[in-house]
Amino acid sequence: MKKIVNSILGFAIGDAMGVPVEFKKREELFDKPIVKMEGYGTYDVPAGTWSDDTSMVLATIDSLISLHKTDYDDIMKRFCDWINNAKYTATGVVFDIGITTKESILKYYMNRIEAIKCGGASINNNGNGSLMRMLPIALYTYYEDIVDDRLLDIIKNASSLTHAHEYSIMGCYIFVKYVHFLLSGYNKFKAYEKVKELNYYKFSENARRAYKRFLTTDIYKLDLDYIKSSGYVVDTLEAVIWTFLNTNSFMESIVGAINLGDDTDTIGALTGALAGMVYGVNEDLLNEMQNKDYLVSMAHKFDEELRLNILKFDEVIDDKYGIVLGYKGVFLIKTELNGSIYGFQNRYLKIAKRINFEYGLTVIVMNNLSDTTLEDDFYNLKNYIDEDNIYFMGMSNGATQAIQNENMSAKFKKMLLVNLPLMINLHKTKEGIKNYKGRLTCVFGSKDPSFNYLPLIQDFRNVNIVVIPNQDHNFNNGDDFLFLAEKYLFTDLKGREE
Repeated sequence: MKKIVNSILGFAIGDAMGVPVEFKKREELFDKPIVKMEGYGTYDVPAGTWSDDTSMVLATIDSLISLHKTDYDDIMKRFCDWINNAKYTATGVVFDIGITTKESILKYYMNRIEAIKCGGASINNNGNGSLMRMLPIALYTYYEDIVDDRLLDIIKNASSLTHAHEYSIMGCYIFVKYVHFLLSGYNKFKAYEKVKELNYYKFSENARRAYKRFLTTDIYKLDLDYIKSSGYVVDTLEAVIWTFLNTNSFMESIVGAINLGDDTDTIGALTGALAGMVYGVNEDLLNEMQNKDYLVSMAHKFDEELRLNILKFDEVIDDKYGIVLGYKGVFLIKTELNGSIYGFQNRYLKIAKRINFEYGLTVIVMNNLSDTTLEDDFYNLKNYIDEDNIYFMGMSNGATQAIQNENMSAKFKKMLLVNLPLMINLHKTKEGIKNYKGRLTCVFGSKDPSFNYLPLIQDFRNVNIVVIPNQDHNFNNGDDFLFLAEKYLFTDLKGREE
């Protein structure tokens, strides 16, 4: 997961490179641009020293690593440790704390007010102090596969530690979703389009109006003179995405962000996080960082936390079955031939955890080795399967095993078959479709070889055939695969928010 490590390191590099020229005007920097790591300047600190931005990101990371969950009181305690004891700093010096951030942390420290009620809630409390520390939350929620209302709640609470106004929360939400789309495989322009397509109805009309330009125009096509680089949360978000979309390398992104002027450390940090994620980081700049070993160690520890402690099933049986335990019904996923229970970028695990959370089903992912049949799976899983209420999703050969075995398919209330190989024993597949008594949906990518054979099965009235544009056999284009089950298999179930 180099993306995790590189995004954190890119964030810190952008922060440190922007520190010496914070508050300088754009015109001054255009005459003498920053193109390397420098020291002192605005603050009396050596080159490669990160500021409050990275310190608060590291404090958040430390909390997530230690507790394996979001605990807002614990995060605030670590913020206090940073201010009081210079923990999470590069050189043992605390500097450049925003007014709203400092007031909120002191409110918690002095009065022990509930952490999520400490943040400034006035319209004047909309600096970028919560946006600048949202990267760990974005990474954590993506790999934990937290979505929808639960995602918004976490973002709202995390922002409200210091910045509780809706403008700040909405800015954090947009940034987190943009990171999620990048991690899902979208390029940086498509990820921006996906963010613009989201429904922001849970935010007020005033909040939506604040981000209207960002969400209704192509922000990156605006002339530089229309891009502000102030500490106002809306300006910061616009400047970061404008710079990221108008540059083509890590170094270009960092230099472009910092030389916008004004809030150079935060805009440099956030742009560096995105650029590091997409391009990787500049090793020469990394080597100039103060306290580099600690920084790199924390980035790798967070990477390990997300890989090993968050992305896991409740139970794993001999690496053949991954189980997320629920309380009503069963959802079985049979992978492609030789597919693992995790899948590419943990996609089967992500599906399992989300469906379990949303619908309460026990989800079992079954790998697909050449010597294992569905009959074998049922026998091995007899203690987990309630045969009165089973939903099934099969991928490629996993789909074939279900539809060509009438004894097995009869056990499934509904089936979702993805890229069913129609060129393999088509007669048996057609017989299986014809005789299946439940509700059947077959989904095909338009670039999958079986797409050309669809006319051979489209006359069956008991099958719903869906074609997803621009998807190949492995569904490698974006995150469509992750949401097929909700769209086509669980339409008769009520989710937890309903």
